[in-house]
Formats: sequence, structure tokens, C-alpha cells
Amino acid sequence: MAKVSARQGWDAYTQLMTGDPARRREDAMLHNMRLHHRYECLADPRIFATMVPQPEYRFYGVPGTTELHGMDEVQAFYNGAWAARTSLVELDVDYVAFADWGAAAAGCMRQQVPASEADFFGGKGPDESAWYLVETHLSWFFPYEEIDGEMRLGGEICHIDAAGTTRTLIAPADVLTMDEAIAQFADTMHLV
Repeated sequence: MAKVSARQGWDAYTQLMTGDPARRREDAMLHNMRLHHRYECLADPRIFATMVPQPEYRFYGVPGTTELHGMDEVQAFYNGAWAARTSLVELDVDYVAFADWGAAAAGCMRQQVPASEADFFGGKGPDESAWYLVETHLSWFFPYEEIDGEMRLGGEICHIDAAGTTRTLIAPADVLTMDEAIAQFADTMHLV
């Protein structure tokens, strides 16, 4: 097993950008999506500037349904994920479609999860120092609003394939460190 590539989602969104003035709105959403992904992976609080003032989140699937209403709840969610060290994800983006309300996408997410959080993802393992790769297919819907000439994420609606989710032990040498994840994004840091 290779280390996760946190950069993969950024690259997928970048490849979909066209630079065509007729697709300015779509490219602006993709730019926001890639910044949002980078900030999420790297535990960067600038993620909150990619959103509207009162975002709404809904997660369907593992475990059950979770709803977050407003910036306070969304900030608590990300701060919890960063404290739990579950933010390093590899994202395959198979499909993105745009509409007046925002973007819909589908793909596969591989998330690096420490054993201390593994019970949330299907049961604790025998070794508390271990790390697991949680792989799941999902679809995500990102409503967008234009605020002061910039596209801002209105929230996330994610449908997670709970039945198809797998959990695999990661060899210690294949655990991605935050320093390695930061290095993966090194040439993107000038883009905000």
C-alpha cells in the first residue's frame, strides 16, 4: 500500500478548470473546491474563509446522518477532525456537474485514520498505535453563493456508501505525516 496522496483532490479539480471566460463561474467554484480541500487536509483554519457566513452541512451514511448548522458547528467539526488527525484524505473525483445552485460530484475517498478513531469507522483494531485506511465511495453536493465577487461554499451534502466502506491496516512506513502532506502541496501555497 502506498501513502495517501492528499494532493490528488487538488489536482483533479485543477484539471477540470478550463480558463474559458464563458466558464468563469464554474472555474471559480473549482478553485474554491480545491482550496477547501487543501485547507481541510492541512488543518488550516483558512478553510472557513472559503464558506458563506452560516454554512449548512449534512452527511448521510457512516454512521447514520449528521447535520451541522452554522459556522460554530462547522468550525467545531473541523477542529475535532484536526484534533483527531483524520483530515488527511486522498480524493478521486470521477465526475463533476455544475448547475445554477452549485456543483455535484462523485468519487472515492481514502482517509487515513488513527486506531483511536477507528471505532467510528467500523471497530477498533488490536494496536492502539496503528493507522487504518478507510475507503468509501461518495457523492457530494456543494451549493455556492457569490459574495463580493468570489464563489463561497454554502455547505456540503455528502452521501457516503456505508455498506461498501472498507478499512485496511496501514503499514507504519506508509502512514502519511502532516509534514509530508504539506510538502505535497508546496507548489500550490501561493494560490489563495
